[in-house]
Amino acid sequence: MRFLSLILLFALSLFADAMTPKQLHVLQTVRDVAKSIPDKNGNTYENTLSAICLTESSAGKYVIGDFKHKKSFTKASLGPMQIQVATARHVSKNVKKLRWLNNLSDVQLAGRLLGDIRLSAKIATHYLVLLQNQRLDHFYAISGYNGGTTNRPYYNRVMKNMDLVNHLITSGKLS
Repeated sequence: MRFLSLILLFALSLFADAMTPKQLHVLQTVRDVAKSIPDKNGNTYENTLSAICLTESSAGKYVIGDFKHKKSFTKASLGPMQIQVATARHVSKNVKKLRWLNNLSDVQLAGRLLGDIRLSAKIATHYLVLLQNQRLDHFYAISGYNGGTTNRPYYNRVMKNMDLVNHLITSGKLS
């Protein structure tokens, strides 16, 4: 068991070292935004959102997801946090500070989700906080981020990436 733990730690360190400066910048931006948006109990979710960012886009490496050839671009998951326009609109209806998003067309909003790391992180953080406030359980909140009530495979991938986030923090690559 100890040997397996050492192998896992070694593998995590190799992956952490393979992170580009841009990926580290994306993760740090997500963390900085998440630290400023607490839930109703005052808790913040910077580690969880960092792990979600790794799960969704490999920390900004893949910024377009769920895009099918005949599907509208505005229906795709976009940006480092893989937010859909419909999700951004849902969050904007529930978060006063983000109501200005309703003034944008779907195409404009899609462009902002793709190109603005901070906006993607703000929407994602508020979305996770809304889920956490509603569902009161971290498993169900994280499952909900990926569009379901119960999504154990997604939750497990996020938790696996949480190990990498913790390694990046302890090695001083993220704060």
